[in-house]
Amino acid sequence: MFDNRFYRITCVWSGTGLPWGWLCLLLLGLCTPCRSQQQPWRIAGTVYGENSQRLPSVAVYINNTSIGTATDKAGNFQLTVPARHQKVELVASFVGYKPEVKQLQATPGRTANVVFKLDLNNVIREVVVIGKRDKHWNRKWRIFLNGLLGDSPFARQCKIINPESITLGLDEAGGRVTATSSEPVVIENSALGYRIRFHMSKFESNGKKTFLSGYKFFESLLAEDSDKQKKQLRNRETAFKDSFRNFLVLLSRKDLEAGGIEMFVMKTTREFYLTKIPLEREVTSGNFMPVTADSICFFDQNKGHFVLHSRYPVLVFQRRLFNSASVFSDYPFKYSQIVLPNFSCTFTENGWLVAPNGITIHDTWAREGFADMLPIDYPLPQNQDEAPPILVALLPNAGQVKETTTTDLKLPPIEAQQTLLDKEGLLQTGDKAGDGLVRPDYVLPVSESDNSGTVFDLLKKIPGLRVTFDATSNTHKVHFIENNTNLNASAGFDNTVALLLDKVFYSGADTVIPILNSLTVRDIKSVSAIRYGSSAAFGARGGNGVLVISTHP
Repeated sequence: MFDNRFYRITCVWSGTGLPWGWLCLLLLGLCTPCRSQQQPWRIAGTVYGENSQRLPSVAVYINNTSIGTATDKAGNFQLTVPARHQKVELVASFVGYKPEVKQLQATPGRTANVVFKLDLNNVIREVVVIGKRDKHWNRKWRIFLNGLLGDSPFARQCKIINPESITLGLDEAGGRVTATSSEPVVIENSALGYRIRFHMSKFESNGKKTFLSGYKFFESLLAEDSDKQKKQLRNRETAFKDSFRNFLVLLSRKDLEAGGIEMFVMKTTREFYLTKIPLEREVTSGNFMPVTADSICFFDQNKGHFVLHSRYPVLVFQRRLFNSASVFSDYPFKYSQIVLPNFSCTFTENGWLVAPNGITIHDTWAREGFADMLPIDYPLPQNQDEAPPILVALLPNAGQVKETTTTDLKLPPIEAQQTLLDKEGLLQTGDKAGDGLVRPDYVLPVSESDNSGTVFDLLKKIPGLRVTFDATSNTHKVHFIENNTNLNASAGFDNTVALLLDKVFYSGADTVIPILNSLTVRDIKSVSAIRYGSSAAFGARGGNGVLVISTHP
């Protein structure tokens, strides 16, 4: 576009006799808007309270980012916003006052001036007395934490700094927990190196479904120790790579294969799967249809956003993440379901939903919480790592089917609605009967306190089972003590204990360790160990002993 304009202008003006300097100035004026769109823009303003007094030390930040500041003694503030953020929600938050939010559009070349006037918060702060907590408090707090933080391993490294500000309610009939807070909830996530200030507008959860909304500000809290800081940065990369947000980024780039992503639309949604089923059967029957990024996503030129659309629920597999509990016998990968009740949602190129439009997320991504959350301004990777080798072959023609779609698709009006996270999901395994194959030599009781540790921490409690971490290979080793020496074995002898997980037998370190690493203690219903004669029931592969684990349906 610019080259054509430049060519036409030089042709017209070259015969006018105007000085070359005028032409340069004209071209400079044409270039200015292009450059200004790539430059940061500024916001400045003042925050007032009751009776128009200026408020100092008020937090002013862009929602869901790490871009923020505080007002000075005169109640004034200034912010510089990166060019990629053309539309923002600017929040002013102060203890004792209701937060105020303003929608702002980028103003290249000039400063956007904003005035906030905060109203007093009339919510009476409840004093929580530890000794007088009601009999349901532990249950309510557990549901609240799980709904807020999620259930990833990073959740164990998160801490709420001001729990006294939180008031919990319980609807005993529906088992629904509600939460309010007299001030922003402060969460320190030492796994990712962030302190998050969450001004909670709404929280409801029954332990399976969580409704959550509010304003968030991320403050970097990286460790001073270089080794710990490197680990936090690696954790950030992991959290992003496995997230729903990264899926949207890959979708916008039409680069799903780089993230090991495979998608199907579900023409018929089954409420329950009572047994494991082959995914190939669902595809062959026409119930599941493989789709590509082009068929369910396009860029809306008018609004400058991407649109994800589908008449049917979208089933997304992450083929780089093993999932032993998958209901699909031929696809042991983590999966999530995306349901679009209004047939579409809108998101930005950096993977942030701007109009959820009632979207519902089930299964793996529904378990994401603040423990895995990163700010909008977290730098996106330029190139995704290549997808690792998958454990099973792709289904025939998977990912090759493309529905005919046009960008003039008639979509319903998009209204901002709160995203619903369903922690149970539509696809579920039925209750499993006892296997009755062998009698264990040791049964390990699993208590609530074990949830604060990893599965490997839990296994250390089994007498005679040695669990170690090898920093060189960055992996765990699990074996019985009497099986760790074999005079006739080669140097590479694998003495890893075998695993019977939900009646499916696995052996070998390359298989067993990744499966154990993918589990959380909350997943586990029971654990037992077979060390002696009973392991012979599994043949030679049970010679190193067998762990028997059953998971919750």
